[in-house]
Amino acid sequence: MTTPHDSRSAVLTGLTGLSDDVSDLSARLTRIGAEVDALTALLRTGAMPAAATSHAVPPLVAPTQSPYAPGFQVPTPTFGPAAPTAPGVGTTPPNTVITNPVPAGSVPGASIPCAAFLGAVPTGTFRPNPAAGYPAPGFQAPGYPTQGMAPMQVPVPPYGVPGYPTPPKVPLSERLSAAFERGLVGRILAGLGVGVTLIGVVLLLVLAAQAGWLGPGLRVAGGGVLAAALAGTGLWLSGKPGYRAGAIALCATGVGAAYLDVLAATVIYHWLPDVAGLLVCGAIGGAGLALAHRWSSQALGLLVVVPLIVLVPVIADGFTLVTACFMLALSAIGLLLQIDRDWLGLFFARVVAASLTLTAAVMSANDDLRADGATAWLYLAVGLLGFALAIGGTLMALRRTGRGAEYALTGMLSLVPFVVASAAAHSVPVAVAGFTCAVVLVVLVYASDTLAGVTLGVRQIWLTAAAVASFAAIATLTGGQAQTVTVLAVATMCAVAAPNLGDTGKAVLFIGTAFGALGAAGFLNGDRLAALIANDQLTGDRLTWEPVFAIALGTTAIAVGYGYQQLTDRDSARVMWCLSGMVTVAAITDLCVSLGVLIDPDAGFRAGHVAATIVWMTTAATLLWYARHNGSTRALTLTAGLVLVAAAVAKLFLFDLAALDGVFRVIVFIVTGLMILTLGSVYAKSLTDDRHQPAR
Repeated sequence: MTTPHDSRSAVLTGLTGLSDDVSDLSARLTRIGAEVDALTALLRTGAMPAAATSHAVPPLVAPTQSPYAPGFQVPTPTFGPAAPTAPGVGTTPPNTVITNPVPAGSVPGASIPCAAFLGAVPTGTFRPNPAAGYPAPGFQAPGYPTQGMAPMQVPVPPYGVPGYPTPPKVPLSERLSAAFERGLVGRILAGLGVGVTLIGVVLLLVLAAQAGWLGPGLRVAGGGVLAAALAGTGLWLSGKPGYRAGAIALCATGVGAAYLDVLAATVIYHWLPDVAGLLVCGAIGGAGLALAHRWSSQALGLLVVVPLIVLVPVIADGFTLVTACFMLALSAIGLLLQIDRDWLGLFFARVVAASLTLTAAVMSANDDLRADGATAWLYLAVGLLGFALAIGGTLMALRRTGRGAEYALTGMLSLVPFVVASAAAHSVPVAVAGFTCAVVLVVLVYASDTLAGVTLGVRQIWLTAAAVASFAAIATLTGGQAQTVTVLAVATMCAVAAPNLGDTGKAVLFIGTAFGALGAAGFLNGDRLAALIANDQLTGDRLTWEPVFAIALGTTAIAVGYGYQQLTDRDSARVMWCLSGMVTVAAITDLCVSLGVLIDPDAGFRAGHVAATIVWMTTAATLLWYARHNGSTRALTLTAGLVLVAAAVAKLFLFDLAALDGVFRVIVFIVTGLMILTLGSVYAKSLTDDRHQPAR
C-alpha cells in the first residue's frame, strides 16, 4: 500500500531526475557554444581549426549542485532496501551531497574553472558526473585534451577592444591601383581634357585675333563648330554603356566652348549687344546645367562652371561689370538645379563665380564708386542680385539637406564685394547695399520659424554676417570719431537687446562684445592717451567728439556687463563686470578731462583731473560698501575697491602732484585724504560691529 510519504518521495525523485536532465542539457549546450566561440576566434586570426589544439579547454561537466545557488544540497531519497550493486555504484543517503569521481590525473575534489566561458553559465563548482550521463563513456572533444586541462584562454579579444588584431595595412600602391580601377584615372583625364580643350578655344578666339590669323568670322564659326561637335559626340556616347565619364567631359567641353564663343562675339567683336549676349550665354549655360540635372551629374555642372570662372576674364580682357553680369547669369541659371538636388559643390562654385568676378570688378572701379554716379548704383544692383541668388539658393537647399551650416556659410560669400568696396571707397551706394543685406539677414533670422531647415547654427551664421555687413556700411559712411561712436552705439543696442532674443541672445551678445571691443580699441589711440596727460591735444573735431566718445564707451561697458550677467554663468559675468568696470573708470576720466578742456582749455584741464581723482575714490568707496553688504561677491568687490583706492593714491602722487598747481592741487589732496579717512573709519566700525554682533 502506497503511503503519503512514498508519494512525496516519488515526486521528489522525479523532480530531482528532471533537474539533472535539464542541467545536463544546459551543460551540453554551453560546451557547444564554447567550441563555436573558440572556432570563431581561430577563424578571426586566420589560423586553421587544427591550431585549436594549442589551447587547452576543459570539458564541461554536469553540476551536482544548482549553479544558481552555490552550496545547495540536493536531497536524494531511497526506495526500500538497497539492492546489491557493483562497487562504487549505489544509492545515496538522503540529504547528502553526491560525490563524483574526477578524471585521472586531477586532484580529487578540485574545482574546474568555468570563468573562461565569459558568463555563459553561472560561476560555481562543477565535477564530472558519469552517472548523469555526462560526459559519455569514452567521449573526448575533438582537438581538445580531456585530462590535465588548464583553464581555457580566449585567443582573440572581442572586436573593438584594445588588443584586437588590426587588419593589415594596404600599401599605397595597391590603394592607388584600386582607385584607378574604380575610374579615377578616367575622371582625372576627362577633367584635364576639358581644361586643355577650352584653353585651346580661348587661344583660337583671342590670340588668333591679336596675331591676325584667319578672319573674325572663321574664328567664331570654328569655335561654334567645335562646340557643336563636342556636345553632339558627348550626347551620342551617353547612350553607350561604360562611356558616361567621357560623355560628361565632352558635353561640358562643348557647353564651355559655346559659352566662350558667344562671349567673344559680344565683347571682342561686338556683333551682339550686351543684353543679347547675356541672354544667349544664359541659354547655353542653362542647357549644360539642365543636362547635368537630367543625368544627375554634379561633375558635369562643375565642369561647366569652374573653367568659365578662369577663362571668361581672359576673353573679356579682365574683370569688368560686363564680366560680372555674364557670370551672374550663369549663376542664376544654376539656381534651378537646386530644386531637388543637394549639390553643395556646385552651389559653392556658383556663388564664387558671381562673387569673385564682382569683387575683382569693384576693386578696379574705385573711381566710379567714389563718384556715386549711375555706374556706382549699377554695381549696387548687380551685387544685390548676387546676394539674392545666394540667399535663395540657401533657402532652397535647407529644405532637403543636413548641411545647412555649410550652405549658409557659402551663401555669405556673396557679401565679399560689399566688404571690399567699403574698404576701397567711401560710397553711399555701397553703404546702402551693406545695410540692405544686414536688414534682410536679420529679418530671416527672426522670421525663420516659418522657414524649413533653418537651425540655430544657420541663424548664428546669418547674424554674424549681418554684423559684418553693418560694420562695412558704417565704415563706408562714417570715419574718425563718428565711426567709433557709431560702432559703440551698435554694441550698446546689441547688449541691451540680447537678453530678450531667446536662443540667439548669446550670439547677439557676443556680436555686441566684438563691436564694443572695436570701439574701445580707439581709446588706446596714442593721441587720445596723450590728451589725458598733456593739455594741447584736443583740437578741432576732437574737442567736440571726445565727450561723446567717453559717454558712449562707458554706456557700452555697462550694457555689456549687464548682458553677461543675464545670459552667462556667474564666473563669466564677474570677469566681464571687472573688465567693464575698468573701461568705465577710464571713460569717466576721459569725460571729466574732455569736458573741462571744452569749457576752459587751461583751468578746465586741471579741474577735470581733480574731478577724475575724486570720482575714482567715490567709486572705490561704493565698491567697499557693496562688499560689506553682499557676501556672494565680497572677495571680488573688495579686491576691486582696494585696487581702485591704490590707483587713486598713485595718480594723486605720480600725476596730480606734478601736473596740478595752486588751488587745484590743494583741493585734490584735501578731498582725497578726507575720503580715505572717512572710508577707513567707517569700514573699521563696521568690522567692530560685526565682531560684537551675537551669533545667531
